Amino acid sequence: MTELRTLTQKIFDDVQKGNAFDPYAEDPPRSLAQAYAIQDALTAALSDPAVRGPVAGWKIAANSQQLMARFKLSEPATGRIFASQRIDGEASLHVADYTDFAIEPEIVAVMKTGLSPQDTPFTRAQVMGAIDRFVPGIELLDLRHIDMPNTHIPDAIAQNISNVGAVVGGPGIAPEDLNVGDLQTTLHIDGEIVHDVTGAAPQDPLDAVTWIANHLAARGFALEAGQVVFCGTHSPIWYHKGKGRIEVHMSRLGTAALTLS
Repeated sequence: MTELRTLTQKIFDDVQKGNAFDPYAEDPPRSLAQAYAIQDALTAALSDPAVRGPVAGWKIAANSQQLMARFKLSEPATGRIFASQRIDGEASLHVADYTDFAIEPEIVAVMKTGLSPQDTPFTRAQVMGAIDRFVPGIELLDLRHIDMPNTHIPDAIAQNISNVGAVVGGPGIAPEDLNVGDLQTTLHIDGEIVHDVTGAAPQDPLDAVTWIANHLAARGFALEAGQVVFCGTHSPIWYHKGKGRIEVHMSRLGTAALTLS
């Protein structure tokens, strides 16, 4: 317990100060269970109202078959999104607040009702009924110079997979109306299209939310009403240096946007 507190404090200090990523690697390498135990302990510190506030959502990472194979995972990974770093609507951010800023465009589920652990296992139909709408979103990352492709993924999970917030756009559509097969995602930087893909969701978003609801329940957590779930990126990690305006447009779902000054 003392070792966990010491490690958590080191990671907390690194995250808050924007220090270069240190995996605090273990030998033998830490397991997924150990990684989530560290993330849970880190969450207790970050969710202080004076720091990041309560958990307001969840991110899913490495949920394509290609990425799970690369990271030797049998299931995706997940981290938290905190209330003070969740922006509903257009966001205004400051370049100086980040060490190594990057974004990922994603479909986001906005939860209408909660999914409690005692009701597991959740079916797709149950989960669809609990989702209010799917909207476009931008996950905010501070990579802190991590070499993500070559990182032991539990080390990244322990540090909340580099999340530093989320922009939740709109207006969105009802869950039963979502068809990801022909959904077009365009990423605009200062008005220029820099990424344009169709059908790029790494996983059906309803399957993604069903998975995370059951995953969280197995760890004793509920997916709560009002929380959001970022369902996986539609592009590689997109690094951005300096000021600028970033917009993500998704056909039928709408737009998510932020300005860096």
